[in-house]
Amino acid sequence: MKTKEFFVLFFFFIALISSNLYPQNSGEIIFSSKLIDPAKPVNLSANFNSGDNIYSVAFLPNTIAALSKNQNAKYVDVEIFLYELKPPLYDYQQPFEEQIDFSNLKVSGDALSNKFLMIDIVPTTESITAYGDKNLSYEKFGKEFYGPVKYAQALGKLSPGEHTIIVRISINYENVAEGKFKVKGNNFPLYNDMAGVLNESADNFKYKDAGFPTAAMNDNKLEAEMIAALKNSQTYKERINGQVIKLVIIDPDWMIRRNEITGIILHRYIRATAAVKNADGTCTVWQLITFQQDYIGNKFDKTKFDGVGDPYKIPCENVGK
Repeated sequence: MKTKEFFVLFFFFIALISSNLYPQNSGEIIFSSKLIDPAKPVNLSANFNSGDNIYSVAFLPNTIAALSKNQNAKYVDVEIFLYELKPPLYDYQQPFEEQIDFSNLKVSGDALSNKFLMIDIVPTTESITAYGDKNLSYEKFGKEFYGPVKYAQALGKLSPGEHTIIVRISINYENVAEGKFKVKGNNFPLYNDMAGVLNESADNFKYKDAGFPTAAMNDNKLEAEMIAALKNSQTYKERINGQVIKLVIIDPDWMIRRNEITGIILHRYIRATAAVKNADGTCTVWQLITFQQDYIGNKFDKTKFDGVGDPYKIPCENVGK
């Protein structure tokens, strides 16, 4: 009888340890060196060597839409923080957290109804959700993407040794999940190389899925005036310099700008987006092209180019979709 009770207690103890090693409770984040299936997480670990791939899943107390306090939201901004737990400077102090990275993840579509969130820390380019899933989107700042690219760069700055990294998730200014892992080694700059590969891969994902906006206004005469004004601009000659294959007006109407003191109409402006075929056969979308008509003699003057936003590459066949 005592032997039977011993084995029951033994297996209960093992199960208890396992549940603590691999938490799947609300508010916790689990980690692995391989992409995790949230429904059946396996191969979990909280210990890595420098250069290892790192994946995680955050289990949330409610759906992402509910946590945002806006069930009708088209997308939700999820803030992802990475901290390093630093040892105290003096014996009488406690360890402290030092932020090493922050990224904003836009969650949309079906992912809003999930009570979990896939977070690639340093994934492979073959198994990745961060840049290949239309419902999980990181923005690009300059030439580099937020998300795994920045996470890898942050790990690449670590000094040789062992480090404890805390991952914290916030939605609507409230912390909703947290987890930590350890990473050790002598060659953390490996992560900088991995960041470069991930950034190039993210560009390829974005390129394949790139789309062209639909028109908010249809006016053939105005569109022709816009194309002529664009081609006559110095910006076109110096930066764009290609064949305009499509232009759409993205504002539903003109917007009036007045003198702040007198209220007199100065001009009106409207924006468009153009697809341009380059000399090498590739295509580029030029966004937020602003056109202006000055108000002279109780009427609006001819259409002229006023400015342009950032461009992005697009497969030429996607322009007509």
